[in-house]
Amino acid sequence: MKYVPGHPSAMFTALACYLSFASSAAAEPIFGSNDPPADGTRDQGGDPSARRARAETWRPGFGARVGGYGFRNQDGGDIWDTCRMNGVGVFGTLDLNKYAFGEASLDFYSATPATMEQGLDRTSTHALVGAGFRMAPDFVITPHVVLGGGAEHTRVEMPAGSIDALYPMGYVGVGAELNVTRELRLGSTLRMLATTRPKLVSADVNGSIYGSSGSQSLTGQASAEPEMQFDVAAQAQFFVRYAL
Repeated sequence: MKYVPGHPSAMFTALACYLSFASSAAAEPIFGSNDPPADGTRDQGGDPSARRARAETWRPGFGARVGGYGFRNQDGGDIWDTCRMNGVGVFGTLDLNKYAFGEASLDFYSATPATMEQGLDRTSTHALVGAGFRMAPDFVITPHVVLGGGAEHTRVEMPAGSIDALYPMGYVGVGAELNVTRELRLGSTLRMLATTRPKLVSADVNGSIYGSSGSQSLTGQASAEPEMQFDVAAQAQFFVRYAL
């Protein structure tokens, strides 16, 4: 059949070639490839797929991240800015294979200036372990799901007093990694935290939702000391990870 520019068969052929090229490009990191470096004479002439599978088994990694979390606003709606906390963290990962992985992390958070203006000064340390699963791990963008739990050590200063205690916590989340190279990854994760927050009181004339030393709680009872309650917070994290 004679090739005619603009003919439907020509357009379909061009589209097929483009999709094939895009699919091939998406199946690798931005720079380099997913193939591990050769391991001396052991990998000379061996099966590339077997060498790749061997390199992805029990593969360690480490990284750093920044992020923040907040609880749903007491006035309702979709704003999660009550007891807003921002911070940084470090973490380590261990890939069982290219799909399943474990994670251990240590994060440090403190109350934002806006939260402190509402009458709350808080710092928290999160020590967590979790497990996750990556979809399409060989592609340039790799989605993942995670869940886990651990403990939170928090120090809270409120007008009515202070708290220094240890609480359990858990999380579940979804995210994605951008595979810059086989080793270097940039990513983000959105998580829901099952954790604690200070109980709210009626806003006073200064706008504090955490009251003052002489304030009363919403139940009308005098608040002798601050209290914590379990709640769910929305969290966003951005990270960089290096896989060995």
